[in-house]
Amino acid sequence: MKKTLLSALFLFLGTTLWAQNNYIPYNRDYYHLIDRFQIKYAEKGNLLQTSFKPIRRAELATFLKNISPNVEEMSLQDRFNYEFLMNDNWSLTASEYNENDKHWWNLAYERKSDPYVLKSQDFTLRINPALTFSLGKDSEEDQTLFTNTRGIEVQGDIDGRLSFYTMLTTTQARFPDYVYDYIRGNRAFPNEGFWKDGEGNTRTWDFFHGRGYLNFNLTKSIHLQAGYDKQFIGNGIRSMVLSDFSSPFLFGKITTRLGPVRYTNLFAELTEDIVFANANPGDGSYPKKFMASHRLDVNLLPNLEIGVFETIMADSANINYFNPVIFYRYIEQQQGSPDNSLVGLDFKLNLKGQYQLYGQFILDEFVISELRSGDGSWRNKFGIQLGAKYIDAFNISNLDLQAEYNVARPYFYAYERPALSYSNYRNPLAHPLGANFKEIILAGRYQPLPRLYVSGKLIYSQYGEDGNGMNYGGNVLADTDDRIGNNNIRIGQGIGTNQTYIDLTGSYMLLHNVFVDLKTIYRNKTSDLASRSSNSFISLLSLRWNLPQREHEF
Repeated sequence: MKKTLLSALFLFLGTTLWAQNNYIPYNRDYYHLIDRFQIKYAEKGNLLQTSFKPIRRAELATFLKNISPNVEEMSLQDRFNYEFLMNDNWSLTASEYNENDKHWWNLAYERKSDPYVLKSQDFTLRINPALTFSLGKDSEEDQTLFTNTRGIEVQGDIDGRLSFYTMLTTTQARFPDYVYDYIRGNRAFPNEGFWKDGEGNTRTWDFFHGRGYLNFNLTKSIHLQAGYDKQFIGNGIRSMVLSDFSSPFLFGKITTRLGPVRYTNLFAELTEDIVFANANPGDGSYPKKFMASHRLDVNLLPNLEIGVFETIMADSANINYFNPVIFYRYIEQQQGSPDNSLVGLDFKLNLKGQYQLYGQFILDEFVISELRSGDGSWRNKFGIQLGAKYIDAFNISNLDLQAEYNVARPYFYAYERPALSYSNYRNPLAHPLGANFKEIILAGRYQPLPRLYVSGKLIYSQYGEDGNGMNYGGNVLADTDDRIGNNNIRIGQGIGTNQTYIDLTGSYMLLHNVFVDLKTIYRNKTSDLASRSSNSFISLLSLRWNLPQREHEF
């Protein structure tokens, strides 16, 4: 009977799948280019919903083709960016810019975007290197900083029915001193999962990174994806909902699109904790947990996108949460409220082809009577993000400015059972600082020449750290039953900390998706506990090929 059902399922899929395409890996610099065009040119008949990332290449390709009449009026830099995006998605845009007269003996680089392409009537394969080599210096460390990443990116389409993506890299690196302190202090590796020390040097790291997925359309409106990757929800530099700060995870996703309405179901298996062997993750079966999330976003107006979402953290894959439409909190209550639930909303508003306002509000727990009492109850746990973008600021072409404010109450994202905290592989799933913080970010990007990108960023954070065995509410992995009290809970309680992070970066594109970066970072941490204060200048020179910049903005 089981074999009959499986055979019927595959027969059904084989007769109903539609043309396929992959997703665009999340890269903040790449998505900024998309963001510029979306703010400037989105309209009722050409919508591009970008709040749930990554987005599908087909959606971007359709958008780009529809704005082609605007190309002649674009700045020289925007025309270059337009051609770059068209070339990177050539299998769907039929880009006229991507043919390469300087190919290598008809063996490689026949297209500017890919060293190797195999294309036939029923099959498309793209193979690209994935490389990062960097050298640098941290004023707080005598040794040279470096990153040595080598890997491969493979993506393709089979019979117009099934598409796939794989990224595999291996890295040896020595990061700045504050990153080392984070890894050792939190027993977690930013952006990654399993790691180990380099041989003979405890400040050198060695780790393997893998991502991959399969996707297909069940109908013209329902798209299915399954694999191992990251997700990002929001329009800011940070996300208070779901960010790329933790490691990739196993997931299944159902996306249903009906005109301006998109409904996304995300089911994921996360790593609850890590088994350690001395200072490194060890061999063993790491405990798992289950996340079920759904998000409905609607373009109420051509320039206004509203999203509502709900997430449940559970010990295991509870079949009750596989219902794709029902209110999760109702199900969770019916089972005795054993799980951790979060709800919230987000928005994005584009104005006059030059401005964007965005925000997120996510609620962990909220009691109106206790809020009105003004006692600072610990049960009022929520996070807020408000931000704005200004494209072509002050009528200076390709000068883009951004301001963002983030705040999270103490004990937000945490739970009475740390296993069900909003975390993965011991890293926060949302903001890198966890909770119990206030933060303001000012960022600017300027493209003076088509291939030259200059960016700057100022991040100022105020937060409270734990100390003397006390849980002040910043660590999402800590047990909320160990809180310092029920009332008079305030943001920044604990060991008061002020942190300033300044990043100045210049990037030059040598070839398609090949960049040389020169980066300078200033980081100052001032703590009420003098031993935790630090001050450092970091300089880095990097060569990247098909990989984003590795950011440690915490």
